[in-house]
Amino acid sequence: MSRQGKPFAANEPVLLIDKKERRHYTILEPGKTTNFRGDYLPHDEIIGQMDGVNIYSQRKQRFRVFRPTLDEQVRLMPRGAQVIYPKDIAMIIMHADVFPGARVVECGLGSGALTSGLLRAVGSEGQVTSYEIRADFINNARKNLQAFFGETPNHIIKEQDIYERFDDHDADRLLLDVPEPWRAIEQAAPVLRPGAIVCSYSPTILQVKTFVDTLHRLRLFTDIYTFETFLREWKVDSVSVRPELRMVAHTAFLTTARVISPGAAVLPKDVQAGEEEDSSQESENSAENEPEKADRVDS
Repeated sequence: MSRQGKPFAANEPVLLIDKKERRHYTILEPGKTTNFRGDYLPHDEIIGQMDGVNIYSQRKQRFRVFRPTLDEQVRLMPRGAQVIYPKDIAMIIMHADVFPGARVVECGLGSGALTSGLLRAVGSEGQVTSYEIRADFINNARKNLQAFFGETPNHIIKEQDIYERFDDHDADRLLLDVPEPWRAIEQAAPVLRPGAIVCSYSPTILQVKTFVDTLHRLRLFTDIYTFETFLREWKVDSVSVRPELRMVAHTAFLTTARVISPGAAVLPKDVQAGEEEDSSQESENSAENEPEKADRVDS
């Protein structure tokens, strides 16, 4: 699946970096060229070269040619749907604990951004299954994944509505990037394995509220928490060190939860609150009684 250390081949993406450090993303095609305002660079001169090579255009402008990193691929690849940003992909993989060999199900394929991160995280021994209802999104995502990875035999795409049916039993991880994740979790919850982790990506806090309320109502999840991530770059040069004026701030809220074991149903929130209140009251009563016992002993 990895192309690292191999010559550039037809139909794979590359970055052309000019002397001003501008990045030009292109897919290599035999006989084609990439144009730069009256100048152009033939793809045939790049195919067969190694990563990091210098290539010169017809007007003798130098370009350094690299394979895009996963971060660059996600930001620059052709989009059919809005992509999940790299900062959120990294957090999803870390907080959902996506590990090599994992069986991961994602609901909402989009342009294949999150899928790219998942395929790299699970490795060749793992499996990623993607649910998507739009054929145009599927076609675009397939092209992006094929261009970046080559063949991906461990990736399964199901053109299916997750709100209606969920077929993947005993998944290790479930990732939701759909408008109504609460509907998806109602389908998936009964067949998730104990200890599995669910992670939902939601742009608005109202989506989060409905999703979390559903998790509590189902009484199959614990360790529920929600967060967001901001990314700020810094400018560091010979004369100044300062934060960049623009940053990637809010993109979405991430909510994660763990699936409990059968027979260990989570108590409703009001019952939990009552137990905590009783426990607190017992502690207060115990604290109040301690000095009285001490006084009796001293006397």
